[in-house]
Amino acid sequence: MISIGILALLTGITFQLLIEPGYSSSSNEDDQPSLRDPNLDVQPIVDHGLSSPTSMAFIDENNILVLEKNSGNVKLVSDGALKADPVFHLEVDNTTLTCCRGLLGIETLSKNGGNPDVFLYVTEASSNNEIDDEEQEIRNRVYLYQWNGQSLVNPEMILDLPAEPGPNHPGGKLKFGLDGYLYTVIGDLNNDGMLQNFRDGLPPDASSVILKVNATDGTGAIHNPFFNVMEYGSTSQIEKYYAYGIRNSFGLAIDPVNGTLWETENGDEDYDEINLVDPGFNSGWEQLMGPMSESDIDITDLVSIPGSHYSNPVLSFAPSLGLTDIEFLNSSMIGDRYKNNVFVGDINHGNLYFFELNGTRNGIKLDPATQSGLEDLIANEEELNEIAIGTGFAGITDIETGPDGLLYILTFDQASDGDGKIYRISSK
Repeated sequence: MISIGILALLTGITFQLLIEPGYSSSSNEDDQPSLRDPNLDVQPIVDHGLSSPTSMAFIDENNILVLEKNSGNVKLVSDGALKADPVFHLEVDNTTLTCCRGLLGIETLSKNGGNPDVFLYVTEASSNNEIDDEEQEIRNRVYLYQWNGQSLVNPEMILDLPAEPGPNHPGGKLKFGLDGYLYTVIGDLNNDGMLQNFRDGLPPDASSVILKVNATDGTGAIHNPFFNVMEYGSTSQIEKYYAYGIRNSFGLAIDPVNGTLWETENGDEDYDEINLVDPGFNSGWEQLMGPMSESDIDITDLVSIPGSHYSNPVLSFAPSLGLTDIEFLNSSMIGDRYKNNVFVGDINHGNLYFFELNGTRNGIKLDPATQSGLEDLIANEEELNEIAIGTGFAGITDIETGPDGLLYILTFDQASDGDGKIYRISSK
């Protein structure tokens, strides 16, 4: 099967929504999401006016910037109200309207109480005017802007990444580490190279990688695992790589306790993954998805760049259901159980999953009374109900902890032409 990424997983695939008796909802509306914890409440903050939103970021306590994938518009939610007109617009390449390319990722960086810096990940055509419009090279780029209170100004490109052959799997999420470095992820772009674990493939080309860079200029973090690997040349940008072997990802998160990086990985058909990403992590694609024990692959079949290592997913999902964002709730505002633990969304079911971490924070803590089927660390369709804390979100694309300590969920519904909503989860 040829998979075209997160949104295309919706097309032609139908799943039964698993809802456990006793789920609570704060509304009687048919399209209102439901939560398993009766002590939690979910309410829409924005219920119309967004089109195919991919990511959101708070710029202060009262304002949220939201990206629209296909339009290239940046929308503003201010004091709970969505402004009709975009505050910023980028010309994007949205070759596949229901998948992949477009305006994809946003992250903000506060500056001592002043207006924050804003980072955007976008797929766009080359600005080289000497190239005919029909032949312009498509690139994935990260730009740094300043928010001036009304719009984004003073653009500076800090990362220039490939987008071809594509058009699938450009990744696009952005996340700051506790050490101040910026992480971003780009998928395989339909390549079959060394970074996709083909020994005889093309040399590293900045696809299938998680990058860790300085936010001011996009240079590689000095402690990156491949910083001193010189054999592939400057065009590889290998000094910026933190991990490789990534098929495609729609979720990056930083553990607020110890600063480790976690990632969701969107599979082709058999598996999705939640990964703990240590420096030099090789996720194994295109040789495998899911745990190595379930494949006929071993370590020697993978491409080993000096400083790399493979490790199994923390949790796999079989079959693939379109995992999207991952978020550590850095707050106790909805209950101590949720503080510094993990929420994950999916696009196919519209489920919100919750996991408590184990004592060493390198895996999930299973409840033997209710989650015995997950001892193999593979969640099948029948077991989703054991880990879903919420249902009925249409399709989740982003999850964020707000400045108020509450959990915010960004969704869209492909059945309604990408109609997007923002929900807030709070205590009752």
